[in-house]
This record gives sequence, structure tokens and C-alpha cells, in this order.
Amino acid sequence: MISRKFENERLRRKQEEKEIIDGLLDIYNDYKWLYERFGDEQYEQMMEQIIEQLKKFTRRRRRE
Repeated sequence: MISRKFENERLRRKQEEKEIIDGLLDIYNDYKWLYERFGDEQYEQMMEQIIEQLKKFTRRRRRE
């Protein structure tokens, strides 16, 4: 019973992590589109910040 509960929690956490990564990638793609259309440096800066967030998230995930 404990292992089933543990497995369910692990699967739930994995799904949440996937949703976070997907969300960050969606936002990145939106800013990329804006940057390619308008060339505003603020869009490029946001893209860089999102990449940094993805790196932090994946580093933390690997340690667990």
C-alpha cells in the first residue's frame, strides 16, 4: 500500500513538472515570435530569462 501511494505521488509530481516545463516553453515560443516580428530587445531578454528558469528547474530536478 505504501509503495502504491508513493508511486501515485511520484507520477503526480512528474506530471506537474511536465506542465511547468511545457508552460515555460510555450511562453518562450510566444516571446520568440514577438522578437522575430518586432525585434524588440525586451522580448529577447525575456527569452533569456525563461531559458535560465528552465536550466534552474532541470538542474534541481536532476538532483532529486
